Amino acid sequence: MKERFSERARNAMALANLEASKLNHDYLAPFHLMLGTLSGGECLATTALSALNCNPDDARRRVLEHVEKGQASGSVGRRAQTKEMKDVISLAIAEARKLEHRYVGTEHLMLALSEYKDGIPAKVLREMGIAYDSLRDKILSLLEASDSASQALTSGRRGELQWIHQQELAKAFRSPKFWHTLLLAVDSANQLGAGEIDQGHLLLAILRDEGTDVQRLLAEKGVTADWVRDRLG
Repeated sequence: MKERFSERARNAMALANLEASKLNHDYLAPFHLMLGTLSGGECLATTALSALNCNPDDARRRVLEHVEKGQASGSVGRRAQTKEMKDVISLAIAEARKLEHRYVGTEHLMLALSEYKDGIPAKVLREMGIAYDSLRDKILSLLEASDSASQALTSGRRGELQWIHQQELAKAFRSPKFWHTLLLAVDSANQLGAGEIDQGHLLLAILRDEGTDVQRLLAEKGVTADWVRDRLG
């Protein structure tokens, strides 16, 4: 069985890279993944934490209290994963297999972070009264509630459609052009001091990629990177 990361899990990984950039770290560690997962908006992982009276924003703040800024420049691009990060990813895949899921979601990532007891995320969760067993039970109950809700799809069919959707999503992540645009968007957000990437930064990325058809069309209408940057700044 081959696992694929869900869209939200991929988003968490991308945000983990951004968190490392903001902290001037040239590596990816479990606490970056925790920060990325917590900052990615509502998902099964954050819903489970909230249901256990663990505020995701409070958890994020506590993780940052254990982390010091590095000396590396806040450059864009993929960072090398530490051994601990690779171990957490392996644990997340194992969690997905135990639940017979054909994808790795934020719930599996959070379970892995909780299970990796030597990491900062697990320490913070313990401090907040969240144990691995209680977190797993809550996630299972949320999954069961979702399965029993009035939906037209069975869990097997839903997983099949997720698999198809993820295959389509994977095409974008395999595209060098996609990554080039995404990295320019991250760089634009960093230059403007933004904590998150939004549509304006994506527009800046497209406008900075000179020579493309879209950039030329927008330039003909007077829409330039400088023009957008002045209004976003």
